[in-house]
Amino acid sequence: MKKIGRLEVTKYSFEMIENEPKIVISMIKVLDTEDKYIKFAKLKEVAPYLSMYPISFAKQLTLN
Repeated sequence: MKKIGRLEVTKYSFEMIENEPKIVISMIKVLDTEDKYIKFAKLKEVAPYLSMYPISFAKQLTLN
């Protein structure tokens, strides 16, 4: 079994919720210690581990 190295937020958006700007996360990728893909995960599955692993945000393309 591969050991988790970090989490990468791959799909997210900026939304106004109750008049406050928020980052809404839609997809998280789990990477091993060599930065190789393990699987995509739902936020509710990885929420307890968010403080245990480094997290990065993938660059998103914007459409005009």
